[in-house]
Amino acid sequence: MQASDIILGLLIILLVGWTLMLAVQQTALSNSLSALEAKQVAQGIQISPDKCRQMADYTLVAGPELSGKEYLTTAGFDQDQNQVFFCFYE
Repeated sequence: MQASDIILGLLIILLVGWTLMLAVQQTALSNSLSALEAKQVAQGIQISPDKCRQMADYTLVAGPELSGKEYLTTAGFDQDQNQVFFCFYE
């Protein structure tokens, strides 16, 4: 076995390892970006139960109680704070 074969083998191993590390980093970066997007979307939603009116046959749901169910959703606008808020009913 020649030294050039050993060097070529080591270079191939390093190249494959480097490629795998890049793939893992890209997946982690993608997951981080998805989490950041979800956080930004969640920050953009204003839930204001104290400003929501009562609706017949529906119960108002507060923010921490929301789950994956379907809700009747209405939107309102607070002119004092210039904000849109959402009301969720079940």
